[in-house]
Amino acid sequence: MFGCIAIAVLLGFGFRAADRPVLGEAVYWLGILGFFGIWFASPLSLFDERDRALERRASLLAIQVVGAVLVLAASAGRLGVALDLFTLPTAVWGALYGYVGLFVVFGVAYAWIKYRP
Repeated sequence: MFGCIAIAVLLGFGFRAADRPVLGEAVYWLGILGFFGIWFASPLSLFDERDRALERRASLLAIQVVGAVLVLAASAGRLGVALDLFTLPTAVWGALYGYVGLFVVFGVAYAWIKYRP
C-alpha cells in the first residue's frame, strides 16, 4: 500500500525532472488510486492497535516540533522586521499563517472528537 505511494512519488519527481510534469502528476495519482484500491479491496485488517499507537505518538511528536518551530520562527520574524534587521517576503508570512491554520484545524478536530456525543 505505502509502496504504491513511494513509487509514485519517486516516479513523479523523475518525470517532473525530465520536463514531463503532466505524466508526473498522472503517475502520482495512479499511486494514490493504488493505495486506496489496496486499502479498500484487502480482506485483511491493514492496521492494528500497534499501528494506531505509533500514529498517535508520531502525531504528537510532529505537532510538538512544528509548534515549537512556529513559535520561534514567528517571534524571530517579527523581531527581525521590527528591528530592521531584515524583511520577510509575503510568502513567509503566508506559510506561518498556514501553520497557525494547521493548529486551528487540530484544535477543532481534537475538540470534536473529545466532546462529540
